[in-house]
Amino acid sequence: MGRPEPLPDERSVVDKAAAGDRRAFERLYRAYAPTLFSYVLVPMLGDRDDANDCLRETFLSAYRHLPNFVWQEAGVYPWLKTMAKNKARDLLRASGRRQRLRGAFEEHLGNAGAAEPKNPAEEELQRDALRVRIEAVLSELNPRYALVLRLRLLEDRPREECAATLDVKIGTLDVLLFRACKAFRAACEKRGLPVGAEL
Repeated sequence: MGRPEPLPDERSVVDKAAAGDRRAFERLYRAYAPTLFSYVLVPMLGDRDDANDCLRETFLSAYRHLPNFVWQEAGVYPWLKTMAKNKARDLLRASGRRQRLRGAFEEHLGNAGAAEPKNPAEEELQRDALRVRIEAVLSELNPRYALVLRLRLLEDRPREECAATLDVKIGTLDVLLFRACKAFRAACEKRGLPVGAEL
């Protein structure tokens, strides 16, 4: 499916929505959200929860920026599609940073003990050593940075829950996590601890 059929009176609907008419904006949402979700976001992200997050962020952003939208004959859908793709790319970049940070934590674990664990008890001791190292680094960070790293990476809580705990929007959470990752890397380097090169 390339794109949905445009609304019969789309330009008028867009103008009304840009002027703050919520019902008009809801018409745009009902017309285009299903296609953006199923044919743009889910294929890009491979996860329906993440796609839902991005869909919500797309339409929140669209609502804020619609007054600046310049009408094109193709209608509003291409503009919404571009916005949705950008939100998905932002999320993918944030996810990549999260995986690299987890890798850095695992690298600390590898350096906590010389040999491979010989039994579960030794493995548990190495995990404890890792936690001590991580907590020591986190204690040096800005408290908000430390909190977002604990919630999102160590406890693997959903983005929505983390954003609610920190009282920020999803997009702000991703920026905060990115900055926290950079601060974590800097703190590791200051201590002379190895950290993944891509972090």
